[in-house]
Amino acid sequence: MTTAGSLDAPIEIFGGLVTDLSPADLPHGVSPDCQDVVFSSGNVLTRPGLQALFGPLAANPTINYVKTYETLNATLRTMVLDSNGVLYKETTPGTLASLATGLAASSYANSTTLFGREYLAISDGRTGNDLPRQFDDTNFDRVSQSGPGAGPTALDENVIVAIAASPNGAMQPVAVSIAASPNGATENGFLVTITTTTAHGLTPGQSVTVAGVGVSSYNGTFPIVAVPSSTQFTYIAGASGLAASGGGTAASATATIQTQAAHGFAAGQLVTTTGIGVAGYNGTFAITGVPDSTHFTFTAANGGLAASGGGTAAAAGNVATGVHQVCVIFKTRQGYLTKPSPATTWTASGGKRAVVTNIPTGPANVVARILCFTGAGGASFFYVGTGSTLFSGNMILNDNTTTATVVDFSDAILLAGTNVDNLFRLVELGDCTGVIDYSERLFWWGERNKLNNFVNLGFDGGFTGPSLPHYPLGWTPDPVFAPGGTDEENFVVWGAAYSIVGNGSTATRGLITQTAVQDSLGAPLIQANTDYSVRARCARNALLSQGTLHVHLFSASAGINTTGLQLTAVQLTTSYAEYTADLTTPLATIPSDLVLRVYADGTPTQNGQFYIDCIEIFPTTQPANPSLVRASRVEDPESYDAIDGLLSIAENNGQAIRAAFKLRERFYFVKEHSLHVTQDDGSNEPALWSIAEVSRRLGTPSVRGVGLGEDWVVIAHRTGLYIFNGGEPVKISQEIQPTWNQINWQYGHTLWVIVDTKERRIFIGVPMGTATSPNKILMLDYRDLDSAEDIAGRPPINITFAGRKTATDKTRKWSPWTIAANSCALIERADGTALVALGGGLPGVGGGATGKVYQLNAAQLSDDGAAIPSYYTTHYFPERAVEQSLGLGAHRKLFSYLTMYVEGAGTLALTSFTNSSSVSQAQQALPLSSPAVKDLELPINVLGERVAFQVSTNQSGAWFKLQKFTPSLRIDPWSPVRGQN
Repeated sequence: MTTAGSLDAPIEIFGGLVTDLSPADLPHGVSPDCQDVVFSSGNVLTRPGLQALFGPLAANPTINYVKTYETLNATLRTMVLDSNGVLYKETTPGTLASLATGLAASSYANSTTLFGREYLAISDGRTGNDLPRQFDDTNFDRVSQSGPGAGPTALDENVIVAIAASPNGAMQPVAVSIAASPNGATENGFLVTITTTTAHGLTPGQSVTVAGVGVSSYNGTFPIVAVPSSTQFTYIAGASGLAASGGGTAASATATIQTQAAHGFAAGQLVTTTGIGVAGYNGTFAITGVPDSTHFTFTAANGGLAASGGGTAAAAGNVATGVHQVCVIFKTRQGYLTKPSPATTWTASGGKRAVVTNIPTGPANVVARILCFTGAGGASFFYVGTGSTLFSGNMILNDNTTTATVVDFSDAILLAGTNVDNLFRLVELGDCTGVIDYSERLFWWGERNKLNNFVNLGFDGGFTGPSLPHYPLGWTPDPVFAPGGTDEENFVVWGAAYSIVGNGSTATRGLITQTAVQDSLGAPLIQANTDYSVRARCARNALLSQGTLHVHLFSASAGINTTGLQLTAVQLTTSYAEYTADLTTPLATIPSDLVLRVYADGTPTQNGQFYIDCIEIFPTTQPANPSLVRASRVEDPESYDAIDGLLSIAENNGQAIRAAFKLRERFYFVKEHSLHVTQDDGSNEPALWSIAEVSRRLGTPSVRGVGLGEDWVVIAHRTGLYIFNGGEPVKISQEIQPTWNQINWQYGHTLWVIVDTKERRIFIGVPMGTATSPNKILMLDYRDLDSAEDIAGRPPINITFAGRKTATDKTRKWSPWTIAANSCALIERADGTALVALGGGLPGVGGGATGKVYQLNAAQLSDDGAAIPSYYTTHYFPERAVEQSLGLGAHRKLFSYLTMYVEGAGTLALTSFTNSSSVSQAQQALPLSSPAVKDLELPINVLGERVAFQVSTNQSGAWFKLQKFTPSLRIDPWSPVRGQN
């Protein structure tokens, strides 16, 4: 075989995919069609294969979320959410364990790490559809929660006991004489030593009254600090350096009272004694000790009083006269203080303590309750904690069981405590699409709308108790039809739920109501001329086969009995699912007796149970808050202020917030077709931060549509992929616009973007064609581009001043990958490396719905055993400049020979395309080796005005790396032109 008369047209650049130009117009160095390849300097090669990292998971679901969470002790936890609603964490390297089940099926997750916890927003890709969650490597809790559904009961303490009538009912030890010698009273520094003439019988801590000593500073009532001997005791005087003195008397100032029955008093408590024959025993004193149940001691005004009996002892306190309010707060194991309960009141008579009962208990994550009070006639709430100057009791109950306690406070002490008025503005965070941390706060968007001032709709605000039945606080059990209702603490969406148990004979069971007119502060609930809907998560047990669950509005006076949510036993399953229905059409007026009712009728099956949790009421026309961002309080990630914690992002432009990112201390929100920026101003709450519009043409349809790069981001919009580094966004995907247009934008909310800054590749998982979730990856290689400016300014084709299209090697290079992956992330590994992890997606394509998480591994020569269908198609030879330089003319050529340097494994297929991709011709296949021992040479006989060549491998374990490609061609020696069409 000779190539005499032929000319060589070698490829020197292996560039990426370009579909924005006709294949015939492409210059040397770009590809009209390639797939499953990557690029390096001077070559193109098969992409890394998929190697199973985790799985397969039970039932082979798709993997919709992958993320690395680093705990406070620097332990790395890879977290995975599958399409069955099961959340996993990596316990040991390569092993996943179920963390939570029953999350919304087919959902996506977005999360951020802050304060050693992972915060997750779970959604359908557009709007939240499950509770916002947090994980601290032990507890998987809700983020924020409702407060107690009802306040406690408070009354004056009225405890009066009779003092024994015997002479010893009230007594003090008799006085003893102080030695008359000069050393009877001496001082060393401030420490005074008293020597008595007889044994004194006093003990450390007891109060003693010293009188008649010549040095007056030794006289007074003091607590004894030590007893060196039976005739000596010491105390601390108010001055030092006093002269020695003697003489005088010492008597215990501790009075002992004996009651006729057990008194129930405690040390530190105030007590008022009256009617005792010796006046010195009467008055209000602080109890210093309780020797037993019928004795207590206090420090009397003077010592040496005669024994006496009779009279009464009553509990005393410092609560000021007047009307006081009390409420209670739940404290969770994460340290979150909930919104306070509705307040209750009592009128204090003054000088007494307060007995607080019916203190709500909360779900299992509540570790303490805090009682908060107002001063007399006041409106602001305060509490005083441990170590305060309370005379008795503590407003912080460090358990979730105590339901009654006694507290004592003066207004002065209370008002110097902790004010909690701002907690009344808290709202329970709704289901959200996305979350991000910024400036020591959490920011959430894509929240479902709901009315926040109903009480205990999620049943996490406590139940009545301790006796059965238990009814949710804030709700009123019907006097006739309430039986059958109770709390459910185990089978729940989260926290607690309401259960209605049938008895097989009673038609209506578990009826509870709460007002739908206005809340405890007078704010309206259901408003006139507004259509409302209701959603709730409901289930049944296996025994239930009959009955209907109802959630609706009712008014006897106005004859209102809406249909609301009705669910039969047949409709429900033994797993929680969310149901939505119209609660009411617009009401012209709101009757004063309008109530929200929950009950079951239809004679529910004996021992059959309805379960209901997470009731939400919302305006039908506004089911979501598309432009609203909720910001937590600083360093308080679960507190969301209904006033100060709101950011409204271009609320009138008709677009929803889809994503957010941080770039150089600035905070950006990405709506569907616009970009906005704000920044912590260092002095105001987020509601007052300034928000500016950055772009009206750039946005994303997906919560995962932004990829973080090297001090820049890329944003996937319907018009293309844009790069942004704080200036003007620049499109970097125009070269593949026809390919980009094939994305199924109806499901654009499912796409994702990840930047691998180590390998310098950008991955965009997209639903192509008719796919409803990502079935391909568009990979952009920017290996040789060092900055956002380089990426933006180096398209694969440039136009010279002479109008020629040229290509260089240091450009953007695209290649589609046939990997279906519903999720992707850069995850950290214990060895300090980061790798690209892909969640398996659609069945039968690429990653597949195999229930596995894959990693990209260059040493893996298959996709988990399946062939990698990689190929690379050259430009159409020869381009016009080559025709002119080689004198080949513009007509048909003969391609006679091909030389390639290619290494790999398996068999390399070679296909030629004459003039267009529709005319293909298979050439001789060639065996591959690595390293290649020599160039591969192949005689060919291809005629055409333009010819492209494609190299490919498509066997498990096969791959190629193409570094040199040189076809030999000349003018067709027989007939350069056909002479006809």
